[in-house]
Amino acid sequence: MLLAGLLLAAVARAGGDAPAPAGAAGPVPDHPSLLAPLTTDSAFPRFTAEQLAAAGFPDHLHACRLPSWVPSVDARGETFGPYSLVRGTEILPRPGLDLQPGAIRYRGVHFAYPPTLATTLQLPFVELLDWARRDVPPLLGHDRSDTLRVRDPGTLDAYVAETGQRFWRLHAWRDGVCVIEPALTLASRTLDAHAAFAIVTEWLLDDAAGDGAGYPAWFRAGLGSYLGEYGVHLVNYVAEFRAAGQPVLFAAARTDSVLAGLPAADPEQDRLFYRTASYSAFLMVWELVENRGGLASLQRLVQATARGMAPDDACRQAYGLNWADLAAAVDATSRPEPLGTAVQPRSPHILPATTPERQQQP
Repeated sequence: MLLAGLLLAAVARAGGDAPAPAGAAGPVPDHPSLLAPLTTDSAFPRFTAEQLAAAGFPDHLHACRLPSWVPSVDARGETFGPYSLVRGTEILPRPGLDLQPGAIRYRGVHFAYPPTLATTLQLPFVELLDWARRDVPPLLGHDRSDTLRVRDPGTLDAYVAETGQRFWRLHAWRDGVCVIEPALTLASRTLDAHAAFAIVTEWLLDDAAGDGAGYPAWFRAGLGSYLGEYGVHLVNYVAEFRAAGQPVLFAAARTDSVLAGLPAADPEQDRLFYRTASYSAFLMVWELVENRGGLASLQRLVQATARGMAPDDACRQAYGLNWADLAAAVDATSRPEPLGTAVQPRSPHILPATTPERQQQP
């Protein structure tokens, strides 16, 4: 997400008339990875309607699949992210990496998995979690110092048995532990980085709001997909519903109800409801951040609840509305979809030859 050479410096808008989007000048990008990434210096709104129509929603989390990818380097000279802990079957030793049968511990991440699985096949997801642990806190303006616990049950059948969720729901929280769809399955679906960023976002929000009690489900899930750059995939998932003439957006109350509730008993109904609600929540948060104060307002909200302010009071301080009124204001059914309704499928995991290489940071 923090791609060198694409950073845009400006002040986040806190209200009033929208300035020209940060990417208004220059050629129109035609791939999600060519859009400006989200950074703490981003100006909002980040994109013109023309840019979004041509490229789709931004998605920079597949760049690590390029042969030219090199891990980022932190201020201490330590690499992080994909290929920082393992390359193929070679484990790259480093201080703090603790490998045990069925468990990996590294930098505040505890990743558990069936000990019959090879450690080298599990380390890539730990790399993604560590990447998200470094990138997401500055965007939220909030961090936590305890351990993020994630468990891979090994197979999809085991995942369904443990969580009651099917493959379209990528993870579930159980007693403070995030149970994921198998990491190898997520990787084969090119969704592993998106899942890792969403997991870290939700984990940080739960800390800021007291285990999530203060945040509505649409905000929690929508922010996970927004910071996890999952929008293009969500558009693709609802394309079949759109083609069948079914609604692809839910009103705010129904979005929240679906995301906060248990999976529907009928799998196909659950897939329809969950993916529609997930897309709706993403659009609600897209409107909230891109057009209603950027990261500055978001951070004021998160930091206020983290200090113990009542959720509605924190929401009023950041956005001038309580949670119920804010949900109504950003309701996805109340405005046109940013990409329009005649959207074409995009393949964000198939990267263009012109994608800028990830450069090491000093």
